[in-house]
Amino acid sequence: MNEIQSFYEDDCNESQRLLSQAGQIEFFTTMHYLKMYCKPEMNVLDACAGGGIYSFPLADLGCNVTAGDLMTINVEHIRAVDKENMKLKNIYEGSVLDLSQFSDNTFDVVLNLGSYYHLCSEADREKSLSETLRVLKKGGIYMLAYINRCANYMAHFSELKDNFSFLENYMKNGHIDNSNLFYSTTPEMVEQDLEAHNLQLIHNIATDGPIFIYRDTVNQMSEKDFQSFMGIHMDICDKKSNLGYSEHGLLIARKE
Repeated sequence: MNEIQSFYEDDCNESQRLLSQAGQIEFFTTMHYLKMYCKPEMNVLDACAGGGIYSFPLADLGCNVTAGDLMTINVEHIRAVDKENMKLKNIYEGSVLDLSQFSDNTFDVVLNLGSYYHLCSEADREKSLSETLRVLKKGGIYMLAYINRCANYMAHFSELKDNFSFLENYMKNGHIDNSNLFYSTTPEMVEQDLEAHNLQLIHNIATDGPIFIYRDTVNQMSEKDFQSFMGIHMDICDKKSNLGYSEHGLLIARKE
């Protein structure tokens, strides 16, 4: 908890990360799929809302959005923004490990776009899935964001090659020893996790591709070239051959 809090308060502004040109790859891709499944008047839970980067656009689409986050700084930001326009149905501070304030089968769509890759404990990841799925209606849409293990292997290979046992351990466990900040998985493993909950898999998306290779190039693109690049990205982001080396993934499923 303290490590995650320090990361988001001191080291990382999640909203700003997604607003850089390279960060917009993930944002635009995620929004494309959100618009496919989040329709006006639907009740949507954004259970790891961060600063509301997706909550507010979904409210603009006419969804009844409940936004929550574990970090006080994020919740305060959401409340400050919403105070100006009152777009969100509900805002709360809390963990996905305890959604007891919500009844079973409450929401048409549940977004779990942050907790899974911050939980290094298998028991906690299982709890995050079971709790967020509990409040999702039968037939509802579930969206889970994850970080890819192979992408991190490639992205950090040059700095870890002199300590290969460290790299081997990371690939085996999905996280760094003595750190509970990030957990990475594989497309196959995360699909198995959701299938164990009797979810019908719909999409597994490479939301930002091998961003560690082309981040600087994308940030230097003209607007015209960036739009052309995004067209190519959107054409291939759901192809299985691209999944493992995308830094971030988005799995979309339906609760049976």
